[in-house]
Amino acid sequence: MGKNGRPYAYAPFEPEGSLCKEGFHSNYGARLMTAPPASRVSAVPRLVSKEKARLCLYFLGVSLDICALLASFVLANWLVLGSFWGEPGKPHGFVMFAMIGPVYVLLAINGGAYGIRMLGATRKSIGHALLAFAQALLVMLLLVFFVKIAEQLSRLTFMVGCLFSVFGLISCRFIITRLARTMLGGVPRIELFIVDGVDKPVLPDHMTIIDAQAMGLDPARHDAAMAERLAEAVGGAEHVIVSCPSERISAWSIALKSLSARGEILVPELARFAPAQGGTFQHQPTIIVAGGQLDFRERIIKRLFDIVASLLGIILFSPLLLLTAIAVRLSTPGSIFFRQARLGKDARPFHIYKFRSMRTDATDHSATQLTQKNDPRVTPVGAFIRRTSIDELPQLFNVLRGDMSMVGPRPHAAGAKAAESLYWEVDSRYWARHCIKPGITGLAQIRGYRGSTDAHEDLVLRLQSDLEYVTGWSIWRDMAIIAATARVLVHDKAY
Repeated sequence: MGKNGRPYAYAPFEPEGSLCKEGFHSNYGARLMTAPPASRVSAVPRLVSKEKARLCLYFLGVSLDICALLASFVLANWLVLGSFWGEPGKPHGFVMFAMIGPVYVLLAINGGAYGIRMLGATRKSIGHALLAFAQALLVMLLLVFFVKIAEQLSRLTFMVGCLFSVFGLISCRFIITRLARTMLGGVPRIELFIVDGVDKPVLPDHMTIIDAQAMGLDPARHDAAMAERLAEAVGGAEHVIVSCPSERISAWSIALKSLSARGEILVPELARFAPAQGGTFQHQPTIIVAGGQLDFRERIIKRLFDIVASLLGIILFSPLLLLTAIAVRLSTPGSIFFRQARLGKDARPFHIYKFRSMRTDATDHSATQLTQKNDPRVTPVGAFIRRTSIDELPQLFNVLRGDMSMVGPRPHAAGAKAAESLYWEVDSRYWARHCIKPGITGLAQIRGYRGSTDAHEDLVLRLQSDLEYVTGWSIWRDMAIIAATARVLVHDKAY
């Protein structure tokens, strides 16, 4: 179901089709299976996401559009003025391209001209591209009017360049559509269908199906091991549909929220109510229980920001990193860094890096015993770097690797507890915070919700902030949180 409240349509990949943003089946993922359709519900290999291929196509689309605009105005120079460079001292076409090109790219990206629709719905993609081009032309004309340079530009060159640009942008869409067929096998993303305790539906051969019981997936087990097993079964799928008995809908709703994929549950009994809003799959109503939170464009923006910020952080703090490493090494015997398994995006475990702050013989890799005030396991150097948050700096390398983000919910160990209860036993919403990458800092941290979780309330308060961040993400909020982190680096809750 889209942001406008309309259900998504499902149709085969066609160059002139009317597929909307999320309406694609994954025949590519299914074609990787050599088994016949009847055996597709058995154990399947991990599905590989097509995000990297789509990203290449998006960047290629931007590059082709820029080249098409440049070539159009240069060709207009040659046809109108008899020279590719225009009149002496007046490169008309190049000046026009310089004003139109960057504005067009920004408007096209913001308008969704490089989204999934570019890979399947050629007509819609052309419409978005031409709309962005028309808006860029208006911006240029306003600029020309206000700076009073209209008399210095060739009007005929402008008109011919615009005409060629329209044909160029349209041609680029057909090229990208043809390349998408080759690179993506006909569909731009992987979709997975899970059956749990119900009859296996009759689905097209291109659908990838797994049997939850055969794969050992029990959504009623809300623990870290089951979340990891579900993430491994889903693999790189970006859209997961579940068919299960009505009494298991609640359990699957909680389980799917831990995934970064869009999650839906098939509810055929809703058909008699003819709901005005809701998802649909194979003409059957679904309830959308997990939206994946960040769409593809937002994930690209966040990842680019993480790469730039982590590299700058590593360079800026390199002297401090070096001095801390020497201090840790000289303080007590043992390694400089401490590696611990934490729950990351999709509840997949990863190893977090920190400067070692405890004696090697007292290190708690399972986090079954949280650090307490005046903890005898903490070294003198460790106490200082924990109190000043310096021990967290090696996580910049986790961000660079892609395990973490600069901003997000803090990653927890699977064995961490609030009072005597595991985190997911305290609040069933806990798994929803794992639909995005964990962060070095987050909304909960700048609000002061950090340190040990001695009571259930300690977890609930930071969980509420984490969920608020997950559902209201923006790159500007990330920047604001990073700026606000500076005033909470030194705090009395770190021991």
